[in-house]
Amino acid sequence: MEGADLMFMRMVQVRVKSLELNTLRTLYAERIIPTLEKVQGCRYAGLMQSAHRPEECISLTLWDTQADAGAYEKSGVFERLLEETRPYLSESSESRIQISRDLTLEYVPIPDEPVVSSFPIAVQSDSMATDRKEHDGIWLRIVSLRVRQGKMEEFKRSYLEQVIPTLRTVKGCRYIYLTENAEKPNEVISVTSWDSKEDAEHYQKSGLFDRLLQSQKDLLSELYQWKRDRDQEHAGSVSTSEDLSMENYGVLIGKDFK
Repeated sequence: MEGADLMFMRMVQVRVKSLELNTLRTLYAERIIPTLEKVQGCRYAGLMQSAHRPEECISLTLWDTQADAGAYEKSGVFERLLEETRPYLSESSESRIQISRDLTLEYVPIPDEPVVSSFPIAVQSDSMATDRKEHDGIWLRIVSLRVRQGKMEEFKRSYLEQVIPTLRTVKGCRYIYLTENAEKPNEVISVTSWDSKEDAEHYQKSGLFDRLLQSQKDLLSELYQWKRDRDQEHAGSVSTSEDLSMENYGVLIGKDFK
């Protein structure tokens, strides 16, 4: 629902061993999803693979409340599921992209432990625009932005009144969320789900993404605007500036619980 019944998003980032992705996907489908479906407050669980770094995956879950997500982690269920995945996870010392605490994408050494990030959802569209309960083969875009100081509420209104209605008209767009970081009140992540990679790419190439950003230019940081003017040649690729970051993920398996 827009502006009400807002949820909580949790992301666990891992690096998967070569040739073990299908095994991990099977484990996720047969063990992790059925387990999370029984956990109070969990609405959705999905395993996603980075488009630019195929060995990188995210387990994304949506929760009724932050308290529900916290109770799940404290219960020990998360640790038990994590132990089941360890045989398929790499402990390489190479670098990878992760979403940092200030919601930017950065290359960092890969730790032995998965990276867990949690975000309260500030604005969302109606529930996922599909009648199917299980999702695979869909596409996820994650864009982080830095908002001008004192403009967050105006940005959220703009997202609710302009971005969501516009994206609803775009072929293939399933659902839209805007999350914010309580520790960094001027930073947000926009998460959109798509029927296919082609639909998401068509949206990017159509220029609509750039036009939506342009309409919000007075709400975004001055540094972002300066960089944007000088970085147009990188449109559609991964961005790693401190003011705008973008990554794309293919959904390997996922399920709605409510």
